[in-house]
Amino acid sequence: MNATLSRPIWSTDLELEIFDKIINQHAPHLPKKRLHETKPPETAAEIEKFYHFRVAGAAHDLFIVQVCAQIIGQIPDPELQLFLSRQIGDDGAHAHNTRQRAQVISGRDPIQDIQRQVQKHWNYMGDLPIRNWQGFLAFELHYEMHIVASLLVNSRTSKISDPESAKFSATKIQPEEAFHRLGVVNWWQRKYDQASPAEKADLVAQVLEVDEEGQKRRNPYLKEHWQLTHEAIGTDIDDLPKIYDAWRREVLAYFLNVPVSQLPQLVSVND
Repeated sequence: MNATLSRPIWSTDLELEIFDKIINQHAPHLPKKRLHETKPPETAAEIEKFYHFRVAGAAHDLFIVQVCAQIIGQIPDPELQLFLSRQIGDDGAHAHNTRQRAQVISGRDPIQDIQRQVQKHWNYMGDLPIRNWQGFLAFELHYEMHIVASLLVNSRTSKISDPESAKFSATKIQPEEAFHRLGVVNWWQRKYDQASPAEKADLVAQVLEVDEEGQKRRNPYLKEHWQLTHEAIGTDIDDLPKIYDAWRREVLAYFLNVPVSQLPQLVSVND
């Protein structure tokens, strides 16, 4: 992997461009924009499924908070620490709002269910997120960057949503998560740009190794979560494994500044 590319700045526009390219190749039947409005969960079964979907969302964000809170003092990089302090605050607010909405929708406080789901993330990921800076980068890639394609599929194909949650997502979560993704890109780029050519080759190998470990650890969770999402909000998940794998390759190609074709064979979400 020696070729380098002239890259645009990572942005939501670039994400949509990459995503639409992947959709055209792997799932051309998926819409380029939302075709139908969503409806709130109404029946008891819909409410229960939606509750568990929201619990999963809150757990995802609270897990990020717990990991970042542990790692922030372990990596002596003040720029990274300032970024992580923002990420902790943002994701904590996201988890708090989701907890509140789940309670309003279901009539019960989901905090214990949220923590049980957070523990499942720790069980899957083990010490990888807090092992060293490489493991933490893999965590950020998997919890901030690699999930974007599945979120875009959700945004275009879901049939059920909570209007208050959707409003909070549009005004707070989406712009803040876009900021987080750019922050992850910038952290890696600072480290990579300061390295010598030999060090860069070693960094690339390290990133691929920990990202592959993260994928192996995440696979059982992703399959379970996608099924939950499909049942709770009606998303189209038939082609999601192909879309996810292709998106992850695009993200890694961008990070490592090489053509997608030069990446080695990667672990698939179906492995």
